[in-house]
Amino acid sequence: MFSAVFYEAFEEEEKILRKVLPKEFKYLFTWKTIQESGHKSPPAKVISTRTQSKFPIEWADSLNAIITRSTGYDHVSEYLTQTGARISAAYLPEYAARPVAEQALMMWTALLRNLTVQRKSFETFHRDGLTGREIRNRRITVIGVGHIGGEIVDIAHSLKMKILGVDIKPRAEMKKQYGLKYVSLKEGLKNADIAICALPLTGITRGLLNYKILKVMPGNSIFINVGRGEVSPTQDLLKLLNEGILGGIGLDVYDFEKELASVLRGGKKLSDLKPGARESVAAVLKLMRDPKVILTPHNAFNTEESVERKSLRTAENLASYLKTGKFLTPIKV
Repeated sequence: MFSAVFYEAFEEEEKILRKVLPKEFKYLFTWKTIQESGHKSPPAKVISTRTQSKFPIEWADSLNAIITRSTGYDHVSEYLTQTGARISAAYLPEYAARPVAEQALMMWTALLRNLTVQRKSFETFHRDGLTGREIRNRRITVIGVGHIGGEIVDIAHSLKMKILGVDIKPRAEMKKQYGLKYVSLKEGLKNADIAICALPLTGITRGLLNYKILKVMPGNSIFINVGRGEVSPTQDLLKLLNEGILGGIGLDVYDFEKELASVLRGGKKLSDLKPGARESVAAVLKLMRDPKVILTPHNAFNTEESVERKSLRTAENLASYLKTGKFLTPIKV
């Protein structure tokens, strides 16, 4: 029996985890999600996942602990609430705010400069239709000025952009340090060349940035989501792109991410998905063929520095639990 099993562990992450985890315990690593692994029962009393695994209801009585190697933990909270199981759980707060913000920067820069089309045009060395837009003085609205949003504001301020913030709890230090002006969501979107979603998933934010809300943005504007995919329905984004309201889209998160990953990896077909998921994944497949769209596989956190931070905090949490029965950063349900 293993002391802990790590699902969704990509190669670089596993390499670091093996170095820093307590050596007196035995571990199992797999890049697969729980559902892709085919495990009928948990190989260990302690499991660790990221965000794409679906926790089997029938595992609840067999598990002692769950560690999600992510800052967001609503998927774990929902499982614990649904099952009523007394399972200890932990998450990893604030380990990747800067790299996620830099991923947003990468996306808005590439979209402003038509990078996908530029790369294709290199094959013929033609420059027709490649004219882009500059960053300086570009209007940017950050929706959700938490840890990630705050880093985006810091980057945008350094680039001399015109910044607006949207948040239900304005941070005084952001106003003081950056002169950030907080506005309503509608005002922020109406005055945005670029809108960045850095919101967590809550009952309020689910589906918040839908077609009706986003259609007030200026024509040919750019929308980027590095927060949670469930906040911005994919079908609505596709419609906004087709209507020319959005001139560019950058996504690192998706509203039916588990199902999308399964289809892209070849495990399922669109026809296998339930209604809702099927339409959402179909919309993503259409978006991925558009040169005005940049899609990445929920990878914004993934830098050498953040993977090391994440692995160290995972190891510290696991060591604490295995030795004392308590996590350092527990999830409270």
